[in-house]
Amino acid sequence: MTIPWESNVKATGTLTVYDGLKSGRWVHLFKSALQLFNGLRLPVKMTAATDGQSANVSMRVSVGTASYDYGGTTYSSSFDPKRLHGYTMLLHVEGRPLEKANLDMMKVIAVHELIHACGLENSDHADDGVFAKNITPQGAKVVAWGQTTPMPPLFLAPGTTTKIANLW
Repeated sequence: MTIPWESNVKATGTLTVYDGLKSGRWVHLFKSALQLFNGLRLPVKMTAATDGQSANVSMRVSVGTASYDYGGTTYSSSFDPKRLHGYTMLLHVEGRPLEKANLDMMKVIAVHELIHACGLENSDHADDGVFAKNITPQGAKVVAWGQTTPMPPLFLAPGTTTKIANLW
C-alpha cells in the first residue's frame, strides 16, 4: 500500500533530504545517493535540505538503537551491529556485515531507502531492481534475490516507477 505525500509537497515534485551522515563510512555517500536516485528519471527529485527541521527526509546512520522525534513523539528502532540494515517506515534489509559492505552496496541501500521516502511501503517492494524485496551481495555488487543483473548501475522494475509516478 502506497502512502502519498501531502499535496503541497507533491506540487513541488521534490523531496528535500537532510544529510545526517556526519561520521563513519557513510559520511561521503549523501551526494552520490541523491545523484543516483535522481538518475532514475522518476517524477520526484531529491535535493539537499539546508537543515534537519525543514527537511522532508533525513538520512542518518546508527548502530544499536536509533531514535528521532516527530510531532511530539519519539520513535526508535534497533539495529544489529553485525548486519547492514536500512530503515524507512518499517523496512529492515538484511545484508552483509557492515564492515564488509563496499561503497556500491551502500549506494544501493541508500537509494532503496530514498524510494521508500517517496511514499512506498514494504508491501510495495518489487521482484527486481533497486527496490526489490531482498537484495543480496554478489561479489562487489548487489543483486535482487533470484536475479542476475548486478547493481550499480541502478535500475527499477517498471511497476515501481509506475507506483511512484502515481503518487507524484
